[in-house]
Amino acid sequence: MASSDAFDYLVVGGGSAGMVVATRLAESPNATVCIIEAGEDLISQPNFLIPGLSAAGLRGPSDTDWKFHTTPQENAKGRSIWLPRGKVVGGCGTTNIVALGKGHAEEYDTWETLGATGWNYKTLAPYFKKSENFVISEEETAQTGMKFDPELHGSSGPIYRTLPKWTSNATKPVSDAMTSLGIAPSAESYNGNPLGHYPLQLSVHPEHAIRSSSANSYYAPNKDKDNLNLLTGAEATRILFDRDEAGELVATGVEYSKDGELKIISAKKEVIISTGAYKTPQLLELSGIGDKKVLEAHNIPVLVDLPGVGNNLQDHYTSSFVVEVDPKYESLDSMLDPAQAGLEFMLYQEKKQGKLTTNGAAQYAFISNHSFMPEEVSQKIYAEADDLVKDSSNPTLKTQASWLKSAKIPDLEFAQFVGFLPIGDSMPTPGKNYTSFLLAITHPYSRGSVHINTSDPLSLPSLDPHLFEHDVDVEILVEGLKFARKVVSTDALKDVVKEEIIPGPEVQSDEQLKEFVRSTGQTVYHPIGTASMLPKEDGGVVGPDVRVYGTKNLRVVDASIIPLHISAHPHATVYAVAEKAADIIKAAA
Repeated sequence: MASSDAFDYLVVGGGSAGMVVATRLAESPNATVCIIEAGEDLISQPNFLIPGLSAAGLRGPSDTDWKFHTTPQENAKGRSIWLPRGKVVGGCGTTNIVALGKGHAEEYDTWETLGATGWNYKTLAPYFKKSENFVISEEETAQTGMKFDPELHGSSGPIYRTLPKWTSNATKPVSDAMTSLGIAPSAESYNGNPLGHYPLQLSVHPEHAIRSSSANSYYAPNKDKDNLNLLTGAEATRILFDRDEAGELVATGVEYSKDGELKIISAKKEVIISTGAYKTPQLLELSGIGDKKVLEAHNIPVLVDLPGVGNNLQDHYTSSFVVEVDPKYESLDSMLDPAQAGLEFMLYQEKKQGKLTTNGAAQYAFISNHSFMPEEVSQKIYAEADDLVKDSSNPTLKTQASWLKSAKIPDLEFAQFVGFLPIGDSMPTPGKNYTSFLLAITHPYSRGSVHINTSDPLSLPSLDPHLFEHDVDVEILVEGLKFARKVVSTDALKDVVKEEIIPGPEVQSDEQLKEFVRSTGQTVYHPIGTASMLPKEDGGVVGPDVRVYGTKNLRVVDASIIPLHISAHPHATVYAVAEKAADIIKAAA
């Protein structure tokens, strides 16, 4: 690792995407790369490495979190909601719950249809494989029907993808219940069709049972390269520009704050922003790229009037359903007992077995509204969605309205968690066991924004997701809660479930369920879209070459460029996007 004040490539943000891009660019021995990261390298700490502790980062803001909060949400009872984002080497890949997944082929194909030429399911498939190492044992294949397919799965990539080493005996009854309601089991969710229910897949090492992230799987094996430099504790404050002889805007470096001082580092070739869906639009606006009205309001000189910056924010919005189960069905709630927790830690340390080897989520189901809504309700929601998008200038909304009518594209994630998922002030009763279901809309109609509210680069931006702004989103979750009640009422679960805890049997009418959703609903923390890869006239910020419109050598590579959400946890997709983007940048060198 060499020290310098000028590098060929500056990668701003050492998170999931940034580390992929940086290490791939550093594969060329003649290219020098510097990663500018606001957090520190803490991946060796047990609370980040042990899968069973992965949810600890969701308990509340910490020094390894950016401490983002939304503006008060008018349609969510005025709540200001905490939105965790990893401020640490590896970013959210170091702090998330290690869940992986892959969306529907048509969702990726739509990126190209919307204008991102060359970005579709077929072109992304090799990069999913390149980024991963899928490991599955013969025993796991026998249990799940899943198997390694070289056409679909990678076997030598940096990120391990594995099945949980521990599963609760409450998992199979839930699986049987969903099957009885017409939700078919799937032995292959990585083939472009995520419909059905299937075991959770984790970014966890198969033998060591530790988190696999861009920090320890991409960066760590390459950190001693002379041409790769990591600058930690350095928060980028703006991108520096000059104009070439043709008048084009050229990124020449990055200004950053470290130890209370502003410093500058120069770029000889390119600057790549990989700071995520919340920080990327902020950095662009601080640098003079964004909506002219936003920039002028904060006395920032306008270099590129680009109204799409910070808009088209999307996330997966959620509600939760919790039941108490018979004590003979295992849950993570036993970890609340210090004696039991101690035994689990010993089991993990000595044998890499037990509850700490997994994150507690047992299985996913991704389902179409055709599978969980009555026909008359579906038709009502279709009409509301059509009315909502008919006058919209956002092409992504029109696309998802057509998906709603299709039985092919999932509209709801229905995920089982073998334990108590706290909602608001609710807490589990010691000594009792629970199973929870996380319900998430895959394509919400609410569109939010992220913008600066001051020219101070060290202040956080204003985040307004417009949560539940449209009744369609609330109605889909209400129907999801009704479906959860159907699931727990099946014969498969009649001897498992003791009682409904959340929302509770007193919450029955549609209006009461809507009130519950608006009062307690959250997000799964999957923000995308704030620097969308769309045509400029459609609100785009980057083109298919991931270069920011109006600049010669500034690119964005992170979840912010994804123009329309997918029916999956997006982490594996972010790795694939970064791998493809790295090849694009290398080809332009």
